[in-house]
Amino acid sequence: MTTAGATPQGTWAPKVVGLVCDWAVATSTIADGDGRLRAHPSVVLIRVPCSGFIRPSWLEDMLKAGADGVFVVGCPYGDCLNREGNYLMRERVDQLRRRLQRRKVDPARLGMLAHGLHDETAFMADVGVFLDRLRELGPAAVPRAAAPARPAASATPGGAAATPQAVPAEDGGA
Repeated sequence: MTTAGATPQGTWAPKVVGLVCDWAVATSTIADGDGRLRAHPSVVLIRVPCSGFIRPSWLEDMLKAGADGVFVVGCPYGDCLNREGNYLMRERVDQLRRRLQRRKVDPARLGMLAHGLHDETAFMADVGVFLDRLRELGPAAVPRAAAPARPAASATPGGAAATPQAVPAEDGGA
């Protein structure tokens, strides 16, 4: 049985999420119905209206949630259907890489690609390079679970926990 993080041979495969502009590379022939790349089943693609629509916090959240890598695919530079979405996203990815580096997360776990609608071959080659880079880095560090909240301090003397008491309803003489 193959899991999202393993290949049929049992070797580790990076868990990757790719956000793909609707006007960038066509994925109908290279991905299955669930958005997984047929050649790289550990890569899940999510279509977006434009790469400029993506918020950097989404990419960061995906890494925090356990993705080993995240990439964005926009239109070729200078050929964005929505004018400058790919340029906006490239700047956002550069800023996010700097922020990740300050947080001790390898910025190489984040990628920005630009491909035209019929560039499936070049796109798949770039995804392969991205996966190779992630394999060299190894699995992403799993974020620590938040510590359980400490119980509120007791207001009763001696620190005994107060238990809720039923309060009798006032009967208005009815």
